[in-house]
Parts: sequence; structure tokens; C-alpha cells
Amino acid sequence: MRAPAGQVLREAARDQHPGETFEKSLGRAVKNHQGTYQEYMDLIGKVRERARKDKTALGDAAKTLAAEL
Repeated sequence: MRAPAGQVLREAARDQHPGETFEKSLGRAVKNHQGTYQEYMDLIGKVRERARKDKTALGDAAKTLAAEL
């Protein structure tokens, strides 16, 4: 990707449309930054793991993870 992972995660959380899943928003953000499917899979895996650990929604987990990256 042409942008840091933290920036992509923040954009995905910020630009999520009403009624849209976080996964779709993240896919769009990765695509906008010319990322690959593998990069998307790595990011969503980290976000899901963080959400499971913290027992939060994916968007909240992404924001937390973005601050750490």
C-alpha cells in the first residue's frame, strides 16, 4: 500500500457508510491506496483479533489499532 496501515484503518473507520460493514469500508480504503487483497486480509485479521480481545466493534478496534501502529 502507498499509505501506512494506521492511516488506512483510520480512513476505513471514518468513511464507513451507514448500513455498510466495516469489511467493505476497509476494502475500499485499501483499494484507494493501491493495496493488495493480501494486505486487506492481513489488516482485517488484525482488526478482528483486536475486536475479539477487547470485545468491541470492528470500527472501534480499528481506531484503537490505528493509534498503536
